[in-house]
Amino acid sequence: MPKIIAFSGSPRKNGYTNTLIREILRGAETQGYDTKFYDLNAEGIRPCQGCNYCRTHDGCSVQDTLQPVYEEIHQAEAIILGSPIYFHEVTAQTKIWIDRMFSMIEFKDGKFVPRHSGKRIVTVYTQGYHDSAEYKNVIDSTNGILKGFGWNIIETLLCYNTSSPTFVLPPKLLKRAFDAGQSLAKSSE
Repeated sequence: MPKIIAFSGSPRKNGYTNTLIREILRGAETQGYDTKFYDLNAEGIRPCQGCNYCRTHDGCSVQDTLQPVYEEIHQAEAIILGSPIYFHEVTAQTKIWIDRMFSMIEFKDGKFVPRHSGKRIVTVYTQGYHDSAEYKNVIDSTNGILKGFGWNIIETLLCYNTSSPTFVLPPKLLKRAFDAGQSLAKSSE
């Protein structure tokens, strides 16, 4: 099983989100960690069906290409989630993944509690807008859901102003991504 699993909600295979995620993975691989990358834009991923199977089972009833991730998350030491911000929200691909991760919590003694707490996670967000604070509420809300799973956010990377015709990924941000991957792996030792 992979030790670090990445999920990308970007529809652009070679876009900024995936570039940063792959740099984080590269950093983790330099520390000897196995990694796995999931493209949430791939065919065969279905949305939550609201069946509540996950309330009584550690997993999901939907039989699709996401089915293996439940066991992989259980086995993983760390996770990466990346999403562009489109129309004031994470992408539809990311939202489907978040909904399908409802099984990461269970209802016990009148409250929701994490099933697989203690995972370390790095989040990546990209946005076309030039103001880095414009979608802080989207980032905080999404990170809050992940914290609700009992996961510890090690770092959040934000790439902004990508709509500028002169935009180039800043070398400092690429280095931060690589370093985050190394830190993600090292923090498990």
